[in-house]
Amino acid sequence: MTIKLYKADAMTRLMWYPKLASTTFTFNDLVYIDGDGYLIKAVDGAAITPLGLIQKTVAATDSDYASATRVPVLVPGPHAEFECDVSTGSAAQTDVGEWIDIDDHNSVDVGASTYDIFFVTRVISASKLIAKMAIKSGAVVG
Repeated sequence: MTIKLYKADAMTRLMWYPKLASTTFTFNDLVYIDGDGYLIKAVDGAAITPLGLIQKTVAATDSDYASATRVPVLVPGPHAEFECDVSTGSAAQTDVGEWIDIDDHNSVDVGASTYDIFFVTRVISASKLIAKMAIKSGAVVG
C-alpha cells in the first residue's frame, strides 16, 4: 500500500525536518510533526494535518536511527494531487468531491471522514484514487 505524489504543483517543495529518534520510516510514508517538533508517521484516529511524504527510508540498523537527524520531506502545495491506495472500503465515483481519512501512513479509508485528510478528485479503481491533501490552513483549494 502506498500514497505517492501523482501531480506536483508550483508550491510543492523538498524540505528537511528532524525525525523522531528510534523510529523507522519507509520512503513515501505520510508524516506529520508531533507536539515536540519531530516527524512521525501519520496514524488513523488522530486529529493531525499531514506535512507530506518522507523521502528517505530509516531502518533500525542505520547509524542515525537513535538520533533526531533531519530528513527530506516532500511538502505539497494546495493543488498537488496524490495517488492513494484504498485499504478500507471500495472507492466509487460517489467519493469524488468528498473528504476521507487515512487508514495509516500509507493508505486511505473511503468510509470515514472524521479527520478529513484527503479530498477525492478522481477514482481510478475500487482500490486506488487521486486526492488532494489537507494543508496546514485546513483547506484545500479546489
